[in-house]
Amino acid sequence: MPAFIHELVTRLRRRGLPLGVDDCGALRTALAAGHGLASGAELLRLCVTLWAKSPRDAELIVSTLHLVEPPRWSVTDTAIPPPLRTADDPVAEHPSPTDRPPTPTAAQTPAPVAPVTEALTVTVPPRRGGAAGPPRSGRATPFLVLRPQYPISEREVAQTWRRLRRPVRHGPATELDVPTTITRYAQTGVVTAPVLVPPRANAARLLLLVDRHGSMTPFHGLVDHVVDSITRAARLDAITAVYFRNTPGRSRDRSALADLQDTLTATLDPVLDRIPPLPAGRVYRDPDLTEPRPLQDVLDGVTAGTAVTIISDAGALRGSFVATRLFDSLAFLLAVLARRAHVAWLNPLTADRWPETTAGQIARHVPMFPLDRAGMYGAVDVLRGRPATVERPL
Repeated sequence: MPAFIHELVTRLRRRGLPLGVDDCGALRTALAAGHGLASGAELLRLCVTLWAKSPRDAELIVSTLHLVEPPRWSVTDTAIPPPLRTADDPVAEHPSPTDRPPTPTAAQTPAPVAPVTEALTVTVPPRRGGAAGPPRSGRATPFLVLRPQYPISEREVAQTWRRLRRPVRHGPATELDVPTTITRYAQTGVVTAPVLVPPRANAARLLLLVDRHGSMTPFHGLVDHVVDSITRAARLDAITAVYFRNTPGRSRDRSALADLQDTLTATLDPVLDRIPPLPAGRVYRDPDLTEPRPLQDVLDGVTAGTAVTIISDAGALRGSFVATRLFDSLAFLLAVLARRAHVAWLNPLTADRWPETTAGQIARHVPMFPLDRAGMYGAVDVLRGRPATVERPL
């Protein structure tokens, strides 16, 4: 393997691309077969072909390969050296002077032909801070691709949400049903046509409700990275992402809050049964909150078994508790649960920031997880139907 491959793989692993021994072996096999040796651009395309699973992976490989300064290949014309003689080669006997052919005349003498082949010349550029090397004539300066580093990579997000599966059989019958076919043979004793069934397909549906602006502004990059990764690579039947600010809507009837003695710190447990489901609200199709959409239209698409995920800090960043925000959030959750959907809440802040905030009170009623790899695994388990333990479930 070329010496710079170790540094390339190390940098890619550090930046979230989990390359292993098999990936290095695939590159070595391709190089040994002659692929990627024509030029540096050919090597770049080879690495992208072998290792990239998405456009972002390809972008990461391109930028990292420029950082490690790989060798520069050029094709030059050189003469073929004479072949080496071995012990098994036959030795020609020296002809006698009388047996030598006549000397050709000048007109009969052919012009000498120099054999030409393509040989690979590798020029390794000097490292930064090292001795100066030959000037880079005709070569542009490698461009830089600035790519943010998030605590969870696109591949980790995709692997996590691909676990959200609801397999159903759909389409034409093309898959062999082995148990039924064998049972029919055993019962009838007659060889008949095999039993075919439709193939399994993932019918999982996901609704993402994302809080924007306000206290969620510092997390816009991370949340967009997660939402885009789920949309591109989760391989679900349907994914819908809508956006809101603070809450998807405001309850028209908040009279139950008047019965609380202290609306600043008290929980809503005494009036929890009196909170009506959120009848209406407004969400947005775009992250900039410029294309409104009625909340009722979104809720009409929620059916039994639909996975609903809310991404919001619920006031945990500012460490505040707002009774009206808690009331409206629980009213919305009641409207979703009335449709027999599975609900999970992802919070970009860690759990130690939730106590004594609106987020801490919401976590008493619905499963809430931090927005990291372990938290997403827990959320997907809940969305798959696994029961979660909460203090006061709705």
